[in-house]
Amino acid sequence: MIQFRNISKLYQPVTTALKDVTFHIKPGEFVSIVGQSGTGKTTLVRLMIAEEAPSKGRVIIGGWDISFIRRSEVSYLRRQIGVIYQDFKLLNHKTVYENVAFALEVVGATTKKIEHVVPQVLKIVGLEGKEFRFPKQISGGEQQRVAIARSLVHQPKLLVADEPTGNLDSINTREIIDILKKVNELGTTVLLVTHNRDVVNSLRRRVITLENGQVVSDKENGRYVL
Repeated sequence: MIQFRNISKLYQPVTTALKDVTFHIKPGEFVSIVGQSGTGKTTLVRLMIAEEAPSKGRVIIGGWDISFIRRSEVSYLRRQIGVIYQDFKLLNHKTVYENVAFALEVVGATTKKIEHVVPQVLKIVGLEGKEFRFPKQISGGEQQRVAIARSLVHQPKLLVADEPTGNLDSINTREIIDILKKVNELGTTVLLVTHNRDVVNSLRRRVITLENGQVVSDKENGRYVL
């Protein structure tokens, strides 16, 4: 599903964000990428969604080498990958329903498709009955659920969660992780990027640890030890 082959990412003049990073994530896996701030986690995400290109090596997503992807193909790639962030990135002037629907509208989806898909993904994240509330009228945990629902509208094969619980308390954190596990059980590969040790250790799934831009550990049923 995801292959990083000897990836290095350099920023001028002398910063090395990633150095010879290699790993392979299979379809259907739930994998955590962990490490302290500045270890290269965010750079990995940017490379996966073609926000940046590697300085060296190959990034392959679902058999597609995106290392030197054409600009015209980037939007298509990003419809194959759902991404959620720490800060939700919701449109405050739109309702829950409208925020999710907007991801379909921008790619020209029909009204019929929108009316079919949006209720489905809102049900997956447990937001039935809150479709017509605005972001400021719901909790932070519910706002992150909206973001997850929005990321699922294109039925992505891969969901990348970049510090999705960074702004949430422990109760909401647990609920968001449970939703990510549910999404994974439905067949979507999930990549959780985080520095939250408790979350990672409670999952008991594969853990890839980064340190100074390099993979220092890759273990099944791993733990994140500071």
